[in-house]
Amino acid sequence: MSLLMQSEFVPYNIAFAVFGIFAILEILSLLIGMGLFDFMEGDYETDVSLGGFFSYINPQKIPLSMVIISFFFIFGLFGIALLSFFGLMPLFISLPIVSLSTLILLRHLTTFIGKIMPRKTTQVVGDESFISQVAIILDGSSSRGNPARAKLKDIYGSFHYIRVEPLLDEDIFLQDDEVIIISKQGSIFLVQKRLS
Repeated sequence: MSLLMQSEFVPYNIAFAVFGIFAILEILSLLIGMGLFDFMEGDYETDVSLGGFFSYINPQKIPLSMVIISFFFIFGLFGIALLSFFGLMPLFISLPIVSLSTLILLRHLTTFIGKIMPRKTTQVVGDESFISQVAIILDGSSSRGNPARAKLKDIYGSFHYIRVEPLLDEDIFLQDDEVIIISKQGSIFLVQKRLS
């Protein structure tokens, strides 16, 4: 037990403590029927700087609170296991190894949780219903042959993330531009500038 008290274990012990606190609070909030972490849920993937990161670690789109709890669990467990198995090593060596491994394992864990977790009932809409709808460019710029990610809301109020590029060769669309979906070509939607 004294091995776990070494300074090399501190970040991993802290991660386990945070995991324990989050897990207990989450379980208690479920038992009393109150969404203690509801403020953490929402459309966090629309943030341009973080959208790709969250898409990578959470492809099944499980609740953010579960992603955070899973992160602390994996980080703490993997860090303690690494140092216990390979012996003590400086933090500047173990932290990058554990951090990278945690992100990779987190993606697999969130995928697994997402497959077994019950989903909300949703209405199914076909891609053809997106034609003539307004979409907003989320990141980068979009030109002919260079699609960008865009977001649109369907008739049921659900958001969809699609790849779009201009219908016309001379058009270039930038982040936050509103566009009208004209047609679909393969997996890409062709769009034109929305007239105000």
